[in-house]
Amino acid sequence: MTDSPASATSDDDGTDRVLGELTLTRALTVQMTAVGTLGMVAGWILFAGLFRFATGETIGFQFAPATLGWIATPVNILVIAFLGTFFLVPHEWLHGLAIRYYGGKPRYGVGVAHFVLPYAYATTDHEFTRNQFVVVLLTPLVVMTAVGVPLMLAFGWGWLALPLTLNAAGAVADLWMTVSVLGYPAHVRIVDHETGARIVGRAGDAPRTPSVTAVAWDALAGAAVAVVSTALALAVGGPLLLPALGVESIVVGTPGRVTYLFEFVNAPNEISFSVGPGVFGVGALIGLAYALVRAYRRGRRAADRT
Repeated sequence: MTDSPASATSDDDGTDRVLGELTLTRALTVQMTAVGTLGMVAGWILFAGLFRFATGETIGFQFAPATLGWIATPVNILVIAFLGTFFLVPHEWLHGLAIRYYGGKPRYGVGVAHFVLPYAYATTDHEFTRNQFVVVLLTPLVVMTAVGVPLMLAFGWGWLALPLTLNAAGAVADLWMTVSVLGYPAHVRIVDHETGARIVGRAGDAPRTPSVTAVAWDALAGAAVAVVSTALALAVGGPLLLPALGVESIVVGTPGRVTYLFEFVNAPNEISFSVGPGVFGVGALIGLAYALVRAYRRGRRAADRT
């Protein structure tokens, strides 16, 4: 989705107008995919690490008894697949519950954005204030995390880390919309729909440019795209390109430290490749540069309109 401000003059005549349209563009779909992928990694580290810290145990996904023999493996895979998809039901139901709380009638559905990003949605024709809409957006993330984490720790249900992780990563669009609408005054009205949301208010309600929230999202999205792209390029291109160039081994950065980027070894008895935490540093720098360039361009466009 992208925040496309409606063109308006600097004069505020008190007439309501569409201030912005949050819609899922192709570029934003790529950003959402990258942020969601990085969110899955971060979420798993958080929830699995919390479980291990609290219980001293590692998470296992052995659901079927070993006495079933070879059948146990496909049963375990089916249970994992169920855990990885069923979280969508309570996630969207909680969106709908918040919609009903504010007087709306929810509708549910699924879609695929630009043939890349599958999504489920709960929407309504009801009109919300900014803060009401933020509650609707964040209810599934807050409630499922607040309920799931205590259950995971109290009963030793390590498997809950998987739906908790996917729920957090799947909330990336909700978080982006939250960041976007918080740039507007609290009294603006928001109309939700299947592919985004429409922000209605007066001309003077338009957010300042550059918006801090917009810069924050650009930095996060730029970093996520850079990290995922760098990791894929190193993991896929490294083992193919380096041997073709006659490189038998190479280490970039210091293993065991945050500066460690990647290592490649191509020996007669060993072929190995690893990517280190340095990719996050590379991503952060690229994300910051991307956010600053975007902020500069927004400022120039705003200056040109006045």
